[in-house]
Amino acid sequence: MPDIRIRNASFAVVDGPQTPFWRRVSSGHWEPGTFAAIESQLTPETTVLDFGAWIGPVTLFAASQAKQVISFEPDPVAANELRANIALNPSLAPKITVMERAVWPENGTVQLGAKTAQGDSMSSVHHKGSAVSWSVETITPADIAALLPKEGPVFIKIDTEGAEYAIVPVLAPLLERKDVAALVSFHPRFAAGNHPRFHKTFPMTKRVFDVFSGFKVHRVHHASLSRAPVIETLNRFGLAWFEAKTSYLFTR
Repeated sequence: MPDIRIRNASFAVVDGPQTPFWRRVSSGHWEPGTFAAIESQLTPETTVLDFGAWIGPVTLFAASQAKQVISFEPDPVAANELRANIALNPSLAPKITVMERAVWPENGTVQLGAKTAQGDSMSSVHHKGSAVSWSVETITPADIAALLPKEGPVFIKIDTEGAEYAIVPVLAPLLERKDVAALVSFHPRFAAGNHPRFHKTFPMTKRVFDVFSGFKVHRVHHASLSRAPVIETLNRFGLAWFEAKTSYLFTR
């Protein structure tokens, strides 16, 4: 049961196959820029929506600072380990709700696949043709909005291995809130069939950025966070034609 520290937060996790990953997290070698971006947006009143929670690095970190976290993880192996990690942290567990469903534009079921095995962190609708695949129930952003308190800040983290291009365009029920921010990880190679061409990936990026017209834009580097005024200006005029390959933070 290793003790993990992320910035000023500490918690326990399951000692098992993912222990090397957690040690990378704790040593600051796994996406420190992501945690800096998240921390910049959290308050004790924030509700966090973790789309693609995997085994819980963002969920646990956010729960140490936010009011509540709702974690969406449609991979059953990852979801089981997520719940096990949450259970090891009784001070955080009451703040966290796990939903083993895929965030998607429509209600029903969707087919997911894994590149290697369930729990490998790369489960995606774009890998549904893999040898390892399964069906999972979906939940829409409108359904999620109905779960939230009427007042208070909301932070949305989206890391869904290519499904962001389908999810973000239907985020309106969540983005219409007064105090909302979103961190989106982009996976153009998955979504464009692993052989992307600019005529595919540029429009995909633009569709996402169009949704955040009027938001401040920050580029999340591996180890840092910086404002992206040029992209922000282009986006304001509907000119965000480029291939986003990393993560971006959108704030009011």
